[in-house]
Amino acid sequence: MSKRSLMLVNSLFRVSYGVGALFVPSKMAEMKLAADTAEHPEARLFVRGFGAHQIAVAAVGLASRRWRRLEQPAAVAAIAIDAFDMLSAFVEARGRGQVDAELSGSLVFSAAGVATAAATLRTSALAQR
Repeated sequence: MSKRSLMLVNSLFRVSYGVGALFVPSKMAEMKLAADTAEHPEARLFVRGFGAHQIAVAAVGLASRRWRRLEQPAAVAAIAIDAFDMLSAFVEARGRGQVDAELSGSLVFSAAGVATAAATLRTSALAQR
């Protein structure tokens, strides 16, 4: 798969998750893709904010299809947001003393994001040789 295709897949996934988290966090919770925030408006704000971050990273990724100079920054931004998401999940798991379905799902999705964005960077590095 080409680096442009990998970044496209990464960006489309992010924008779809981000739109759901931003606009319908309760539906995302029903699908077990976000925490149930019905009783916690502060947590709902966090889920919406996380969705907005995902949309922003996806926008840079999608823009990199038009402006190639954005390819590397888009991949780095995608890796960074997922790496920090994974770090926060590990810290939360340590605090809870367990990894539940919500945390494990977060780790899987973030790992997939890191993998596709890192493959994009690797493909770019190989192409420059």
